[in-house]
Amino acid sequence: MSDTKKKIIDIAERLIRTRGYNAFSYKDIAKELNIKNAAIHYHFPAKSDLGIAVIEKNQTNFADQTSGWITLSPAQKLEAFIQIYATSKKNNCVCFVGALGASYDSLPEDMQKSLQNATGEIKQWVEGFLQEGLKDEVFSFKCTTTEMADLVITTLAASLILDKINTRNVFGSVRNALKGVL
Repeated sequence: MSDTKKKIIDIAERLIRTRGYNAFSYKDIAKELNIKNAAIHYHFPAKSDLGIAVIEKNQTNFADQTSGWITLSPAQKLEAFIQIYATSKKNNCVCFVGALGASYDSLPEDMQKSLQNATGEIKQWVEGFLQEGLKDEVFSFKCTTTEMADLVITTLAASLILDKINTRNVFGSVRNALKGVL
């Protein structure tokens, strides 16, 4: 991948996670890179192509991270997963799923499918470590692993959004609550 293409994807991701998908244009990226819009269109003919590239980048990063967590205990996997959101908070961003999910109905169909696949992979991984934690009696909860995975993912994603609105540390509260619940 060319350096310019990588920079375009990185800037688009930051803009999606800080402003939202519908709130930036190729002009914003071109201005930041001091290039013409045509240079962006060369790599990404449609904005949805760029959006899909951002989703795929996040899928690859998540797969790379989780492959390194195979030997971790379920509790350590939970902490590692939470740390992804902590990094987003540190960078004053929301998670890519939350950012794109907020504008899901207005996304092109190919982006919707790509986002569905990415969230499915994340949810499957979370369900896996939750199931492992139940089996090892590290976690205890009365709902299904699917329901708990939904709770973990949605509370972390929502906490980043609420942190932008509130002055108190919602993410920190959610982090502590999840560790207490599980």
